[in-house]
Amino acid sequence: MSTRHLAGSGRAEILAAATREFADRGYAGATTAGIARLAGVTQPLVHHHFGSKQGLWKAVTEALIQEFHEAMSRAKGEVEGADRVTRLAHLLRASVLFNGSHPEFSRIIRNESSAGGEAFEALFAMLRPGPLSFFQRELSAAVEDGTVQSIDSRHAYFAIIGATNQPFAEPETARRIWGLDVKDERFISQYADLVVSMVLRGLLAAPASPPPPRNAPARKKRPAARKPRRGQD
Repeated sequence: MSTRHLAGSGRAEILAAATREFADRGYAGATTAGIARLAGVTQPLVHHHFGSKQGLWKAVTEALIQEFHEAMSRAKGEVEGADRVTRLAHLLRASVLFNGSHPEFSRIIRNESSAGGEAFEALFAMLRPGPLSFFQRELSAAVEDGTVQSIDSRHAYFAIIGATNQPFAEPETARRIWGLDVKDERFISQYADLVVSMVLRGLLAAPASPPPPRNAPARKKRPAARKPRRGQD
C-alpha cells in the first residue's frame, strides 16, 4: 500500500470507483470491499472517509446531481433572454453533453428506479427538486407560450430523457453493432446535434397558415363542364 493511502488520502479515487460500481452493479450489488479494490485502497479507508456504503452512496449521488445542476445552470445563463426555441435547443444540447461525460448518472437512476427501495427513495428525494423539476418547468413553459405543441409533458419527459442518454447507457451495444465509441467527444457532439434536431422538430408547434393578403384578387370559379345533349357524341 502506498504512503499516500496510509496518510488517509484517496477520497477522489474512492468516489470515482464507487460511481462506477453503483452504475454497474446497483446499490444492492456494490460492496465497499469491491469499491476499495477498484480504487486501489483498503476497505477501512473507505469507511474512514464515508462511514458506510450508505454514506458513500449519498456522497456519489449528491456529487452527480450537483454537477448536473451546475452544468444546466451554466447553460441557462448562456441563453438568458434568448427566444424559446434557442433556449430549448441549448438546454437539450447541454443535457446530452452532460450525459456523455457522466454516463453513470443515467445508469444509476435507471438501476435504482427499477429496483426501488431505500436507495431509490434517497436518490429521488434529491432528483425531484433538481433535474426532474427542471425539465417539468421548461416543458410546461414551452407549452404555455405556444412554442411546443399541446402535449402531455409527463410523456414527453421520458421521450426526451431517453433520447439524451440512451447510447451512453448502452456503450457495448453501440460498440458491437455500430462500432461507436460513446466516450469519444466527437461522437457526443454529433449525437447532441441529432437529438436537438429530432426532438425540436417533434415538439415544436406547427406555424399557423398565414392569412391571404388584403385586396388579393378572388379566385375565379371554373365553369362547370357542359353536359352533351342527347344525340351528340
